[in-house]
Amino acid sequence: ESITRDTVIRLLREVHGVEVVERDIDRTELYVADEVFLSGTALGVTPVGSVDRFDIGGGAPGPITSAVNGTYVAAASGRDESRSAWLTSVYGR
Repeated sequence: ESITRDTVIRLLREVHGVEVVERDIDRTELYVADEVFLSGTALGVTPVGSVDRFDIGGGAPGPITSAVNGTYVAAASGRDESRSAWLTSVYGR
């Protein structure tokens, strides 16, 4: 659980129209996935190119990963003014 994870899930649902289902998965499901990404405060949205030497999506970031990364960066950096309420100024402005 994290703010970044919650933000990415919300963006996937609200902006990109991606149904997000939270459930336990078997490791082998990752091997056949079209896309896999990690999210976190330090890394934002980061594509995973392979799992256990199995290439994911040809080893390149997929369209959903790329799209949600763009909207996440825009929201987190303040460029997306529609999400400015999500931000907390560290400068007291």
